[in-house]
Amino acid sequence: MNIIKAIAACAALMLPGAAAAQNVVATTGDSVADFFKDEGATVELTTDSVGDPNVKVEYYGNDFSVYYYGCDNNTSCNAIQFFSGYQTDGSVRLAKINEWNNENRFARGYISEEGSARIEMDVFLGDDGMSPDDFAQAVSLWTRAMQDFETFIDW
Repeated sequence: MNIIKAIAACAALMLPGAAAAQNVVATTGDSVADFFKDEGATVELTTDSVGDPNVKVEYYGNDFSVYYYGCDNNTSCNAIQFFSGYQTDGSVRLAKINEWNNENRFARGYISEEGSARIEMDVFLGDDGMSPDDFAQAVSLWTRAMQDFETFIDW
């Protein structure tokens, strides 16, 4: 009976639809960029000021950047950060940003030295990455937080 189960398991692995989707990883910019491309987003893969990957994304009306962290010689990164900035010329007060941070769990806001309101959310992907479904949930958290932040700062 164990041989029959083993044969059935091997046969299931050979079926075209049985292959599991590859995890989204941060080792280079390609995996995250490919995820967004597969979702129909407009994506530009570049590098940041230190040569680490940077992905600029236009995703269902949301524009944001994805920065990479924990990199070794600009590759083998283990974390990403979703980022969006809003030139508010100091119209958003620090007390308002503190209120945002107090009431929101995943994404944090701050005021830049130039007086712009900014929001970001870190995602640790480690060496093995995150399943596409889990990554989609993280993206959903991010885009919802970004939209809520824009409303919060009267953007």
